[in-house]
Amino acid sequence: MTPQSNPDQHPEGSLYPNAGRGSVWPDHAARFYARALDRSDYGAAIAGALRGEAPESLLDIGAGAGHPVLPWLPATAAWTALEPNRYLRARLGRLRRTGRPALRPLNACWEALPELGLAPHHWAFAANIGGTLQAPRALLGHMRALARGRVAWVVPAQHGPRRWCLAGALPATLHGEDETPALRGVMAALGPDQPHDIRLAPWTFRARFEGLDAATRYCAAQLSRPYAACRAAVEAAARPLPCGGVELAAPKVSALLLWNL
Repeated sequence: MTPQSNPDQHPEGSLYPNAGRGSVWPDHAARFYARALDRSDYGAAIAGALRGEAPESLLDIGAGAGHPVLPWLPATAAWTALEPNRYLRARLGRLRRTGRPALRPLNACWEALPELGLAPHHWAFAANIGGTLQAPRALLGHMRALARGRVAWVVPAQHGPRRWCLAGALPATLHGEDETPALRGVMAALGPDQPHDIRLAPWTFRARFEGLDAATRYCAAQLSRPYAACRAAVEAAARPLPCGGVELAAPKVSALLLWNL
């Protein structure tokens, strides 16, 4: 995963960390999202949807910290990872040094794909990036040109909120989001370029906070609501952790869209 545009418009922890050229997530937002995914079963869910299928080489667009890829990509596979956020790219660099020598992080957004001079890879992959929602046919064209065997996307498919990653832990009366699955809009925008296969992958986004006060302050800031308006809902949703602190969890469903070339 990569960035969204203006951090004031797309709050910390937004589900869509990738967007247009130059719209890179700030490090504090990327850090929150990545640390929450460290606790989540996102990558395992994508691996399950792939059913043991894996490429010889992967072009990963908006790679984030590698969460949706690590559980299923063979360690020997060449892995080119486009990631414009500095913190997330540093996490990828640590992966390369600690057991993924074929991983090559690049500082680039998806719009730059035609300018990078990349060789085609076996698969081209993009998980939860803004291009799938904002310019799906343009993104698909770029990815088809750089894939020999398959293009794969991961897009949100839950009947529930999707703008902010933890909104689904709270009542709709509080978050006030459109709960239409993003998948519906993506499929409509693709027109005749429909995927050959769609596979659903349920998972849960989990974020840890030091306590109820910290969780409430965070949620209030994301929702632009008063602390008092959020406290009861956060207290009802939060789970105490054995190691200290509390966890908020939001159910997700990702759709894996596959084009076979």
